[in-house]
Amino acid sequence: MSTIPADVRARLETEYDGADLIEALELIEALDFGDRVARCVVFLAKGGLLELASYAEVARIDWRDVIFWAEYIDLNAKHPKQVRDMTQPFAQE
Repeated sequence: MSTIPADVRARLETEYDGADLIEALELIEALDFGDRVARCVVFLAKGGLLELASYAEVARIDWRDVIFWAEYIDLNAKHPKQVRDMTQPFAQE
């Protein structure tokens, strides 16, 4: 099990509550791919618990997929290009 970065924990606490928060924390804690992958999974889930579980499962199969989807997908671009950097903590709002 990994330690959840403070910015990821704060984002989860903003997007989930009660039993959903506990489950979300457990899902992210179970990922052993580092802070970047955890941020990608949380970012892609957009506050949906089922989505969080789904992206966590994708990360377990191939963590590069969630990095690509979170960092390089720009629906307005013809070719993939990096549009965000998930190595950096989420901005505190």
